[in-house]
Amino acid sequence: MFNLTPTPIGAKVVTFALSHLIIITTIWMPHALPIPSPTRKRLATVIAVVGLAVVGGQLARVWPRDVEVAYQPSPEVRRVDVDIVQDGEAVTTARFNRVAGDDSAFFHTLSLQPGQYRARITVYGSNGRGVEHSRPLTVPADGVTRFDLRE
Repeated sequence: MFNLTPTPIGAKVVTFALSHLIIITTIWMPHALPIPSPTRKRLATVIAVVGLAVVGGQLARVWPRDVEVAYQPSPEVRRVDVDIVQDGEAVTTARFNRVAGDDSAFFHTLSLQPGQYRARITVYGSNGRGVEHSRPLTVPADGVTRFDLRE
């Protein structure tokens, strides 16, 4: 569900957090700086709040978002296979089946990190043959992203 591989942004966030932790520790230590104690505590609090705001802003950019996707195949389609791909690698997969005569859409809620993805969609008719489609998917997206597969 979450991409746990190291990223340049993740490394920057960790470096930033550690450097500010060192600064805060230095300020809280009474022998480190010749600053009066109440001033030192206020300064440490300000640095901590600013540091948390910056780290929170960095994390907000990479935190997964829920994206609703609707797939509308033609009535004769019996199965739909979906792979959501980023950088050539599938990050999530879904399979949908339906009975004859049902022409409703398939809905799917995904939790993805912000970025550009590709939806590789294979629709299978009653004859069992699959037809592949590829559509772009941008995260975050407002509302439901709809893929019309009735072509």
